[in-house]
Amino acid sequence: MRGGRQLDRGDGGSMYTFQALWTAARYGLPTKFVICNNGRYKLLENNIEEYWRDQHIPAHEQPEIFDLSSPAVDFVSLAGSLGVAAVRVEKPGQAEEAVAQALAHRGPFLIDLVTAKGKG
Repeated sequence: MRGGRQLDRGDGGSMYTFQALWTAARYGLPTKFVICNNGRYKLLENNIEEYWRDQHIPAHEQPEIFDLSSPAVDFVSLAGSLGVAAVRVEKPGQAEEAVAQALAHRGPFLIDLVTAKGKG
């Protein structure tokens, strides 16, 4: 990616690493970020389900804390507040243009790629 790196991260995992956006903006790095946004901490859901299976605990309702939809995180505004250009993709037909924008942008760029909404 023209000397830059690509980082793909889900919305839950991204909650731990937003300082990377500020760093990319501060140093003018051409880093491209993609947040696969399903409104959940899906990795944690998968891990707890595996734990339940290993411990022979019947599957049951996931902890509510894994739901990131209320309040919803506005990743485009968050990126902008840290000096990073961003766009939200909500429909498959928007993805190609978003990628073209990201690649054409000289500095850091974030794509908020909606893959699902809330629970599920």
